[in-house]
Amino acid sequence: MAAKFTAFLTDNDSRRTVRELDAEAVIRRGSVRSAARACQTEESADVVLVDLDGEQNPLAHMATLLRVCRPQSVILATGSENNVTLANDLYRGGVFLYLPKPLDAADLSRGMVEVEAAQDEEPRSDIQSSRLVFVLGKGMGANTVTAVLARLAADRGRYVSCVDLDPNFGTLALALDTQPQRGLAQALQSADGPMAVERVLARVSERVNLVAYSFDHAGRESGDDGLVPLMEALSDQAHVILACGASLADVERLRHMATNHLIVFEPTPAGVSVAARWLRTLEGSQSMLVMNHARPLPGLLSDEQLRASLGDRAPDAEIPYLRNMARAMALGEPERGVSRREREQFERILNPLVGLGSAEQDEA
Repeated sequence: MAAKFTAFLTDNDSRRTVRELDAEAVIRRGSVRSAARACQTEESADVVLVDLDGEQNPLAHMATLLRVCRPQSVILATGSENNVTLANDLYRGGVFLYLPKPLDAADLSRGMVEVEAAQDEEPRSDIQSSRLVFVLGKGMGANTVTAVLARLAADRGRYVSCVDLDPNFGTLALALDTQPQRGLAQALQSADGPMAVERVLARVSERVNLVAYSFDHAGRESGDDGLVPLMEALSDQAHVILACGASLADVERLRHMATNHLIVFEPTPAGVSVAARWLRTLEGSQSMLVMNHARPLPGLLSDEQLRASLGDRAPDAEIPYLRNMARAMALGEPERGVSRREREQFERILNPLVGLGSAEQDEA
């Protein structure tokens, strides 16, 4: 049976603080490197506190620790360095909380309360069916559509996983005002398939999570063989998976799993041309045309030209220019940029994806 709380600390003052807080804690001398070595041969505790001091490259040892400890273990870190960049790097890597030294008993106690609150969250109902939906149309407002749909689906009681597959210019995290956690690249490179889902997902809200490349990923090779297993793992966590920023190769690789494709396009010659190409590529697969007035442009195409370009198909939904969206996106609340009348168009998109009733009725 795993220990409840184990701390690896380099200095006496920190060890004394932990002992005062929890007399039953297992306290060891050493740093994050010591913790990584220990967890390679023994079961990691429910909560592991590690010291970054004394290591030239503590983030590398932290990555090793996260790889070898149990997925259920919560990792806390402490160290003498006190800067936001380090803390953000740790949080993106999967660390729950960073506590700068000198380690304070009150701060550590509050951290443990946060851990307990996270562990005591009501478990989500079993996901009996999950739908993978591609939102296609880079530069056409696809990320905005994805973010709004995620929020609205959550309002209906659905759990939603958002996946931004764009390795170079993915902006979905910005639209949701959320920092990616460990990162999509690390998840795809995992030798044992996708790492534990809870380490991959950044929490946007109680029902919305995000997995995306880190902002400094720069399009490096990411191990695309892990894409299918990752989606399979996410399907156990969410009623709907909304994937944007996908390449043609991504779509083909996951075509057998996708339940629908939202083709988002602007009503311009270029936008309609891209939509028509996606329709030809997806021939035989379920798709929905979403005409998005992402910019306040004058009408450039007649209805006849539009239908002719799209193989005599009319848009399934039309999103008007949303004047308040830029401000809403800056706050990470894109749904606030949608008025009640405009919301009807998003509901038209959402209804076939999540159903009209509650999540429980949908799963029955």
